This record gives sequence, structure tokens and C-alpha cells, in this order.
Amino acid sequence: MFNAYREPYVVREVAPFNIDGLAIPYPEFVPRLYNFCRKLGFQKGRTMPSRAFCSDENQGLPIILLTKHFGIFPFNHGRVGGMLAVGRHGPHAQHGDDLVIVQASHVGYDPDSGEYGAYKRPDLSGDNRCASCGKLTHVISPYLERYFFARERIFLSRDENGRCLITTKNSFVDFGSRPVEHGLVIKLSNIVAQDNQGIIRPISAASTTQTYEVSPAFRHRLQEQNYTWKSGIGESIGKLLTSDLFYFKENFHETDDSILLERNLIEFMPDIVSARYPSLRAAKTNIQLEFARVVESIRRCDEYKGRNLLYIAGLNIDISEYKGFPPTNYFVPWAAHVQLQGGTPDEYTHPVEQQALFAGLMAQSSINPDQTDLKEKIHSMLKAPRLDIRSSR
Repeated sequence: MFNAYREPYVVREVAPFNIDGLAIPYPEFVPRLYNFCRKLGFQKGRTMPSRAFCSDENQGLPIILLTKHFGIFPFNHGRVGGMLAVGRHGPHAQHGDDLVIVQASHVGYDPDSGEYGAYKRPDLSGDNRCASCGKLTHVISPYLERYFFARERIFLSRDENGRCLITTKNSFVDFGSRPVEHGLVIKLSNIVAQDNQGIIRPISAASTTQTYEVSPAFRHRLQEQNYTWKSGIGESIGKLLTSDLFYFKENFHETDDSILLERNLIEFMPDIVSARYPSLRAAKTNIQLEFARVVESIRRCDEYKGRNLLYIAGLNIDISEYKGFPPTNYFVPWAAHVQLQGGTPDEYTHPVEQQALFAGLMAQSSINPDQTDLKEKIHSMLKAPRLDIRSSR
């Protein structure tokens, strides 16, 4: 008899991305990065940096510092939201003997409140506080709206018989006869017990809602959070609508390059929209997924084979003008991929994970003896003779 084999449902999770104690000011990070490259054997004056940052003006300081410490303006690997254009590996490889790629999504940070997401645009009049990464915020906003809409329209209550109930709009329920085509879908299987036939049945229905008795497990879960069930219509579920209790069925909203960002995030959108700082969670999630994708592309890329290459990914934290000091950026390293021309040592066979990468960077000096004096370089350009440039015709 033929036995059909069926793979179990496999869940993908992102790894813990720590920030506390790991943020390095960019004026310190870039020279440490340069010295790390030199320790790996990269050549002075022959190392071509590349950056994959968002195009926002608040990413300017990192680019200037890469120019200053590596002595050349970095190649551009970047797309919206800190995505990396893997199709540009070949052109990048043609610009230097040794190669460095720095990739980062970014998020604003307010040192006074400790809140993430906003940035004060110095060239914008009036209330200049807005999203630090407009594209990332734009991508997650429709999902945030659906999440907050659902939080106020799903209710918990206790009836006169002592049963604990959940009442939800029909539009949030993936009915067997009429599944949700797009939008937020509540995971009733994580809230409501199934009958002995494996079917979830409501105990009552109204014009636009269904009411179910919650499972003992869900009731116990809320009890551990000291939740008090209320009689009558009860109250909206609010923050108790956690990421494991819903998912999204969506046709992608984006139509340009940012659809790549939306594709990265859609699977983890419940975790993002229910986070305390959605833009921070989105940025951290995106850079983790991007790192895995880019490492695979590097390993398949012929142009990087037999070359010295360091690819480092992390989070750029943008801080507006603060207490009279100009805007600045911090870098939180996430992971790095190292390959060396003479053969990659065993310690770099696998990616360098966050704690080891941070330790490796901090072990380097924050002083770069090879840094370029940009003011002197510009002054030399201004003193250069004016050339008589003519058409060849």
C-alpha cells in the first residue's frame, strides 16, 4: 500500500537581535572596521568599500566616514529600506582588489524618551519630526492600520453561565466556506477549542460577528497575565492580540522596488505590528533576512571568488540634533561574512555572529593612521589647473 509522505509545517523565526551595549558611534565604527579589514590582510589603498543604505539624507555621515577612512567614495549597492542589489556584485568587484560591503537598515532614536522611529529633519520647516525611514514606514503602515482596527473590534467577555468568550467580526475569520482573501485573519485555532471532528464552531452569531468559547489553554494564558474577564459586552482585546493570534493574507501594496522590502517582511508582519516600536522591529527583521540572502548571493557570485571580501550587516540608528550637537549615527553590528584570497580560516567558515563580531570590531583601534584628510583633498582639487575639455569631433 502506498503511504504518502507529508512534510510537517515548518516555522521560520528570526534570531534575537540585541542593541543594548552594542551600538557603536559611526566615527568609531568605521576606523575600527578599516583596521579589522587590515588585520584580515586587506591592502591599504586597494580596498573598495560599498554601502547598501537607504537613500535618506540622514545616512550621509556614514557615507562620508567610509570615504574618509577607506580613501575613496564607496560603491552604491543600496536600494530602498536598506535592501541590497545583488546584481551589482560584478560591477563592485571591478573597482578594487579587496572588497568591503556595509549594509544597514535604519531607524530613528530619541535619547530623551528612549523611543524609536522618528527623526527631526533639519531642512523641513514647522513640525519637522517624521519617520526616520519613510519607505519602511510606508510599507508597514497598511498592516499597522489593519492591526489596530482589529484590536478594537475583537471582544473578550464572560456570559451569565461563566463561559469565557471571544467575539470577532466575520471579516477576520477564515471560514471553510468563505475564506478571507486579503486582510487580517485571526488564528482561532490558538484561541478556541475544536470539537471531536476537528471543527471550530461558534456558540452564537450576529449580523456581522461570530462568538466562540475560548479554550481552557487560552483562558489559562490570560489568567497568568492577571486578566479579569468582564460580563456583558466585555471589552476589546487590545494589546492581548499578540503576534501568535493572527496573520495577514494580502496582495502586496507596493509596486516599485519596495515590493522587495514588503516580501521580506510579510511573513513576520504580525510580530512587527504588535511590537512596541514597529519600525525598529521591521528594520531588525529586514537586515536579518537580507544578510542570509546576500551571503548566498556572494557564494554563488563568480566575480568575488578568490578575492578578499568582508560583508558586514547591521542597524543604523539615526539621532537628530541633540543638545546643540549635530545629527549623528550609530551602528549596531548583526553579522559578517568573511572570505580571504589565500583561503578562508576555519573561524570564518560560518558567518561571524553578533557578539563575536562586536568583540572583533571593538578589539581594533578607533584610530586609523591611513585616513584621508578630506579638506586637504578638496583644497588640492580646487588648486588643480583648469583643463581645456573639448569634443572629439
